[in-house]
Amino acid sequence: MFNDKPYSETNREERFFCFLFVHSLLMSRQFRSDIAQLVSSKLSIPLDPDAFEAYVEVAALRDYWNDLGNPVAYTVETHAKRRQVLELVLGEFDLPANTLDEHDLFWTSAQRGKLWSPSRWSIEGLNQAGLNDLIKVRWAFNAKPDILILSHSTMMLIEAKLESSEGRAEGTGYRQYEIQKVIARLWQLLIPEFSRRTLHATTLEVKPQNGISWQEVVSLARETDIDAFSRECLLRLQRYYIGQ
Repeated sequence: MFNDKPYSETNREERFFCFLFVHSLLMSRQFRSDIAQLVSSKLSIPLDPDAFEAYVEVAALRDYWNDLGNPVAYTVETHAKRRQVLELVLGEFDLPANTLDEHDLFWTSAQRGKLWSPSRWSIEGLNQAGLNDLIKVRWAFNAKPDILILSHSTMMLIEAKLESSEGRAEGTGYRQYEIQKVIARLWQLLIPEFSRRTLHATTLEVKPQNGISWQEVVSLARETDIDAFSRECLLRLQRYYIGQ
């Protein structure tokens, strides 16, 4: 039989603590203000607690692609918008627009009536076509960075780590932090809402080198007016650094 403890004491899910962090930011102006002051003094990132949006599991490339048009009721207009986006992506990797017409892997069928989202591009097909750099685009369209905060002209992208390290896939060349750079490039190339802002990428870790720490978040959460459950759960994170 397992130990007789409430789940809040045993939960180790990274995404759960990211959710609590964002929930606490949105519910408490005091907490937003304290975090804004922390990232300003430590990282020189300007955030206004009174102009604040926060998102978790940020699949912006996927969502903006879907917003180009109904993928089921595919239209000439949707096709033109998709093609324009893909041509911009190809240009970012110094590839001509007609690359789309030279390879079946970009199309959903042999008739070439509908373009795939980059998230569906075949890795094997890209390798065979000598388009290895575009594998990074496929990964970028499938990725979901942990936290995004928008404030005036600022975007702060946060990669949170609790027990895990950088995501890697040996044999494929996948490196999580490298793909985050590709995501940032594509966001600012393709998404007007994001291109008008200055992007700052940082981390939230137990022992950060250049980001903010869970210990700093917990310290601020302890003294603010967030709800009791969120405070209790965030305080559980002390187990990762007390005694180290």
